[in-house]
Amino acid sequence: MLRRPAARAIVGEMDTRSTAAHDQALTCLAELAVVSGDLHRQISEFSQWALAANQQAPGVTYADVLTLEKRVVITERISEAIKVLSREGNRFRRLEARALYEEGLTMAQLAAVFGVSRQRVSTLLREAGAQPGTAFEE
Repeated sequence: MLRRPAARAIVGEMDTRSTAAHDQALTCLAELAVVSGDLHRQISEFSQWALAANQQAPGVTYADVLTLEKRVVITERISEAIKVLSREGNRFRRLEARALYEEGLTMAQLAAVFGVSRQRVSTLLREAGAQPGTAFEE
């Protein structure tokens, strides 16, 4: 909800930027979906290998089932997926924080939605290019 009459004019100016931000948010969501799906498939595949080997030879450890090379590959793939998930997840949070703020949510409301402090919301908004406290009253 807009708090000041001047804010209505600001929102009109931001329509183009908001559309671009929403497109970027959709891109982030798509990337998150792809990467999380890939990660899930990889972990499932590796788990199945380990379980199958363990069923054939009970008491065999994870390290016995998978070679060092394979374990390194697993670790690298998981690490890379986590980096992408973290990067795109953070980008999405910044974009969504900005969009919700421009739509009228206060920093206190955003803090509740994101489960963070108002100070962290302020940082998210700054990183997203919004100017906390200028368009809407707290």
